[in-house]
Amino acid sequence: MADTRTTHVTYYGPDQENIGPFRTLLVFTLLMVTAPIGLYFLSKTIVFEGMLSMEENDAYFYGAITAVVVVHIILIMFVVVAFREKPKAGFPLKQD
Repeated sequence: MADTRTTHVTYYGPDQENIGPFRTLLVFTLLMVTAPIGLYFLSKTIVFEGMLSMEENDAYFYGAITAVVVVHIILIMFVVVAFREKPKAGFPLKQD
């Protein structure tokens, strides 16, 4: 015969210690996806082709440079925020 006993499953809610780093990672991931792409097209069409009246090929080039600079700025911001976060209680830093 088959075993008909029920199995006890314990649900663990979200760990409050991990919410902050997860939120930080989610915000910077969304920034890495949306900001460079959006600023590429905005700078290409509005700034370089519209305001500065550049040719299309030049606007592509300078729009790509804008996107690359934005990616680097976001990466630097992420590193700064990651270093400023407090470590978890289970992993104390060595203090002299």
